[in-house]
Amino acid sequence: MPITNEPLGPVHTSVKVITAVKDLGDQVPKYLIEDPDATEATQIRYNDLQSVGDDYDQDSLLYKHAEAVFNGPNPPEAILVVTAVPAGNYVSPTSLTVDQATLSGIVGGTAKLATTVLPATATEKNVSASSGDTSVVTVSPNNDGTFTVTFKAAGHATITFKTGVNDDITATTNVTVAANANPVTGVSLDKTTLSGTVGGTDQLTAIVKPDNATDSKVNFTSADSKIASVDDTGKVTYVKEGSTQITATTEDGGFTATSDVTVASK
Repeated sequence: MPITNEPLGPVHTSVKVITAVKDLGDQVPKYLIEDPDATEATQIRYNDLQSVGDDYDQDSLLYKHAEAVFNGPNPPEAILVVTAVPAGNYVSPTSLTVDQATLSGIVGGTAKLATTVLPATATEKNVSASSGDTSVVTVSPNNDGTFTVTFKAAGHATITFKTGVNDDITATTNVTVAANANPVTGVSLDKTTLSGTVGGTDQLTAIVKPDNATDSKVNFTSADSKIASVDDTGKVTYVKEGSTQITATTEDGGFTATSDVTVASK
C-alpha cells in the first residue's frame, strides 16, 4: 500500500467528505489502493483515527498506518485514501455528441436533447449541462439520460455539455428563443367523461384557445395508468376495471382540462 505526499495527478475520483475541513495542501499522507473490482475511483478524506476505524478493521494495514500517522509526533490535519481503478479496467470517454446542434423554440415551451458518449465501453458516461444564459433558457437532466430545455425569454443562448475526468470533452447546442406572439388562454377536451371496457380504446382531443395560439402543444397524463393509459396524441387505452382521470396540460401557460374515465370489466 504505497503512501505518497506528492500530488496524485489525474486520478479519476469522486470525493466523499467524511468531516468538513479547510482545504488541504498537497503535503498530506495519501494512501493509494488499487482495487481490481472497482469501476469508479474514490477519494475519501479522514480527519482522525476514529473515522478510519469506521471503514477499516483495526487489524488492516491501512488502519495500522493511519494509527502510526495520527499518533505520531507530528500528526497531520487529515489523510486521504484513494481507491484507484486499474489502468486496464478504466475506459476513458473520447467523444461527446448532442443530437441537435441548433434548437429553436417559443417562450414558455420546452424541448429535449440527448447526448452520446463514445466509446460505448466507456467506464463512466456521466454528462453535465449548463446554459450560457439562464434568463433565456434553462437545462435540467432527466432520469432517462436526456435533458429538458425550457425556453424562458426571447434571445439566444448556448447550452454546453461536458464529460470526461476533468470535464474536458464538450459539445454544444445553440438555442434561439422567439417571443410568444399569441399566448394560450385556455384548453378544453372534447369529452369530459369516458367509459369503456378493459382492452378497449378511445380518443380525446384537446381544444386550445385561441385558435391561432403560437404554441398549441398539449401533454396528456393519466392519474392511474394501471386503469387507463394515454399517449401523446390523446389515445386512451382501458387497462383494468376502475376509475381514473386524464389531464391535458398546455405547454404554454400550463392550462389544464380533465376527463373522468370509468373502465368496466369485459
